[in-house]
Amino acid sequence: MTTLDGHDLPQPPTNPPSVGQSAVGNTGPTVQVGGSNHGNINITRLPKLPVIPIPRDDQKAALEPVWAHTPTPQRAANLLAAHGLAVIMGERGTGRRISAVRALHTHLSTPAGPPQLFYLVADWDEDEAPEREVLPEPVAGHGYLIDATSRFFSEDAARTLTAWAEELHDAGSCLVITRNQRDWRGDSRFEIEAVRPDAIQVARNHLAAWGSHAQAGWLQQDVERSATRGLLRQAAPDRTVGVLSDLITRSVSPDDAFAIAERLRGIAPERLAKAVERIDASSPPEREQGIQELRRIREEVLLWTDFLEQTLTGTGTRGQDRVMLLAAAYLEGAPIERCIKAATVFGARDEAVARRYREGRSPRRRLRDVGVDITSSDTAAFHSRPGLARSAIRMDWHHWADEREATTRWLARITAPDGVARKWTEQIGSRLLELSITEVESPFFTLLDTWATIYPDEQYLRIVTALIAQAAETEELARDAHKQLLDWAKKPDAHRRKVVAWACSGRYGMRWPHMALVRLRHILAVDDEATRIAATALTAYAAASTEGFQRVVETVETWLEKHQTHLAGPRAFLALTDPAYNVLDTLVSAAQVAPAVRDFLINGWMQTLRQPDVRDDAHQVLLGWARAAHEGRLDRTATFGILTDVRNAHTPLDAMSRFLYGSPDQDDHALIEARLALANLRACSHTQCSEPHCPLKEAAGSLPDTSAAGGTGEPRS
Repeated sequence: MTTLDGHDLPQPPTNPPSVGQSAVGNTGPTVQVGGSNHGNINITRLPKLPVIPIPRDDQKAALEPVWAHTPTPQRAANLLAAHGLAVIMGERGTGRRISAVRALHTHLSTPAGPPQLFYLVADWDEDEAPEREVLPEPVAGHGYLIDATSRFFSEDAARTLTAWAEELHDAGSCLVITRNQRDWRGDSRFEIEAVRPDAIQVARNHLAAWGSHAQAGWLQQDVERSATRGLLRQAAPDRTVGVLSDLITRSVSPDDAFAIAERLRGIAPERLAKAVERIDASSPPEREQGIQELRRIREEVLLWTDFLEQTLTGTGTRGQDRVMLLAAAYLEGAPIERCIKAATVFGARDEAVARRYREGRSPRRRLRDVGVDITSSDTAAFHSRPGLARSAIRMDWHHWADEREATTRWLARITAPDGVARKWTEQIGSRLLELSITEVESPFFTLLDTWATIYPDEQYLRIVTALIAQAAETEELARDAHKQLLDWAKKPDAHRRKVVAWACSGRYGMRWPHMALVRLRHILAVDDEATRIAATALTAYAAASTEGFQRVVETVETWLEKHQTHLAGPRAFLALTDPAYNVLDTLVSAAQVAPAVRDFLINGWMQTLRQPDVRDDAHQVLLGWARAAHEGRLDRTATFGILTDVRNAHTPLDAMSRFLYGSPDQDDHALIEARLALANLRACSHTQCSEPHCPLKEAAGSLPDTSAAGGTGEPRS
């Protein structure tokens, strides 16, 4: 079985999950039983929050030689030493995350080796606070980082994390939380203001670590000092040192400085050296060639900022040139004729008619003039100006603020089922996602909603699912993505609900299982195709691992108890117990050794059979049990024993009535065999249940020793 994005799911557990004893509502480590001290005590625990090892690249960026020194990590490390908790606050671009990783290293590193560092996934909704038992147990040398820059923390959540950090501190562990400014609702003693690192130093350190020493020298600012050293070591100083010293300003973010360094690394030293040599030449034409080449190198590294300023905001409106560039940027790789047709439908209908792209300069000439390459196969490309397409989209959105609504309508129009750019919908969505990271009022979520409602075929819905899952993993968009999925799950629109179900069955559900289950509960309230996808996602997660099995069973049990009139619990229960899925055999096997699982099955059936809206589905699942037992796929004794308990506790109406007493169209041999087995099984006293008012106990005490089907209750001789 695979997820939506093609990854293989883990194989179902081969052994029944080791469900221990459980006590409902108990949070203490021990339970004292009063009165008659016998019977089963079941102690259950909520699943732990997901933890992800901090990647090697992130840890490397926090250490020498690429680290650009700031006081932030040491201040945070001092707090970790004193309290076990530090909250690093700052806006994007202040190096919060890498500073947090360095602080953890500084505090936890020992001569014995490096610490174990983990990202702790904040898998709870904003109106919730994590229970203590879902947080990892303290282990010496383990450090945790919670990235809370894209979400809200309640005061209760802040108190829970602070108390947990005290436990970590006592055990030799610690926690760092990164947040935006003024977002922390906990104790202000733990706050640290992030100091922005020197972007030039970030870039130079990375270049030196990559062995690109020549490129690092181009950014050297103290040129005279470098030249002096050069005179002592070589006959002629390197004229390229410091030639790009003003390329990066100190206000650039560390991520952007790293990206600039990567692009600078791709510039061959011989290319820059030749440009500098021409600038020093005595011939004016050659000197001009050198200046132009140096300008081109700067533009390439900075993603063509000056070039686009002239192209988009030069003299005159240049409306046609601007739209032609925009069409090629969004449809990079598309045929030129497709780009031209897309450009002609920009704006209102009367404006499109008035705009004549084939008069004056030819369309292909216009495209070349604004920096677009035309390949031999007549498609739009940006090989000679790498990065120009994305930069053009970003600068156009930033500069033409009054055209944003028109641009959004245009993108919706060209990606419609009959639009000229339908095949490029996914690429357009990806470029809008990139745009959303840095620009305000991005149309990303607006277009996703349009594609999921107005154009609701499977191709669009699959694209929307992949994009919103990617947005949830993006720091700047995560909060909006989580909220969008929750809003769509609550709406009656089947297509948007289907997107949520697919997302929860893929990478999103694997990373945020708790939030995915909350959204699946809303989807299961309505019976449609999205509900069936949600049921499949639920069973796949339960079958993937023992932890997933326990999480799903406990979650569905909570739904049945807390939302007794809601259909999500019964539908989820029927999905888990449907022999068509691969969870029932695990449930029945576990029920034979774990009373808590047996109670779940019995109470689940009781709650489900009370819901008339799922009557037919319940009857089909009961029939499936009978057939599975008849064919040997389920243990007969265990299966019919569970159904006997359900029968004894349930007033025989609805699906159970049809199952026990028959209906005109259900008289196959498996069902007859199941009725015979239930008729000849003794009523169970059900002493295993820990509930004080267990309906099975009451039923067992009030029923005579005969079955509901009229048998004697004694085994046949």
